[in-house]
Amino acid sequence: MGRTVTLTARVRDAAGHVTTSSGTVAVPTLVGVDAPTGPEWTTAMGTFPGVGYWREFGSDGSDTDSLPELPNMAAGKFLTAPASSIPHVSWKDDVEQLSGWLDGLTRSIYLTWYHEPMGDVAPATYRATAVRVSQILAAHPKRKFVLGHGPIVTRYWLDEGGGNPADWAYPGMTHYGVDAYQDTPTASSYWAVAKMFGVAFGKIRSAYPTVRLWVPEYGITKLTSDGTGAGRAQAIRDQITWLKGQPDVDGVAYFHNQAQFAKYALTDTPSQQAWRDMQAL
Repeated sequence: MGRTVTLTARVRDAAGHVTTSSGTVAVPTLVGVDAPTGPEWTTAMGTFPGVGYWREFGSDGSDTDSLPELPNMAAGKFLTAPASSIPHVSWKDDVEQLSGWLDGLTRSIYLTWYHEPMGDVAPATYRATAVRVSQILAAHPKRKFVLGHGPIVTRYWLDEGGGNPADWAYPGMTHYGVDAYQDTPTASSYWAVAKMFGVAFGKIRSAYPTVRLWVPEYGITKLTSDGTGAGRAQAIRDQITWLKGQPDVDGVAYFHNQAQFAKYALTDTPSQQAWRDMQAL
């Protein structure tokens, strides 16, 4: 599952003979969790130890605005997440912070400037500012550590809101993220993939067929009729299995925020096991 990448090696010996060989490797879709830094993150790591992909949203410092800045790479999740996992770093403050922050980068990451900008930033302003990410990376010696970068919007905005992905697309972006949630506790069933991802992905794929996809935040409220959570567990298995079979989806993280968004948190045994299984497969 995931995508297949072709690797080609060209070798020359001392006599000048050259040979070339190619092979393919499967690159699985990364599956992980989102949780706030601190006790919730520690709990999430204990419950879902196989995390492969996680979010870091930064935090506001001592400046005059309330926008989160790029995070400290010597603290928090960077110290406690598995070394093999891939962080997806977001921030909303000055985009020009990026160059200096990259100087200290020693691990692979994904990047997003100003996730879910809808309603906060004018599209033209967003595009003009976010393109600086591409420009800064192109000139930076640590650019090899950045596996990709791009905007993040919500499934709801693209689907029910009729949003246009071109509003937030900028030159040089490699990825486009969709935060996908089902918050319908009284519904008769959990959504099929066509509802959860189909419309949103379809719009992005149509507009930007070479751009890769993420689901940086994913969550399902347990239906009131689903007492044990077994139904949600099956929906998770179905939806994530589908995601992992998509050749253009690189990562998905469950939004396991038990304090602020308890309605999505995976607190029942079947749902927790389903997510552990999805991380492992």
